[in-house]
Amino acid sequence: MHRTQIYFDEPLFDELKRQASLLGVSISAYIRDTLKKDIEEKNRKKPSIDFDSVAGIWADRDISVESIRKSAWK
Repeated sequence: MHRTQIYFDEPLFDELKRQASLLGVSISAYIRDTLKKDIEEKNRKKPSIDFDSVAGIWADRDISVESIRKSAWK
């Protein structure tokens, strides 16, 4: 385990103490657990988009620049 020093403003530190106390853990354990959860959430793989479900939806449409300009200036 690595040791580090962090400075907190008083209101934040008071809330850290309160939350840790509610959970019955040390402030250090609370900070570690909270940071671990945050990092895991950010590292979760986002669902990929299935492009097969939208492939070809414009196949029967005229999407040329000219046709878009004609419909835009109606």
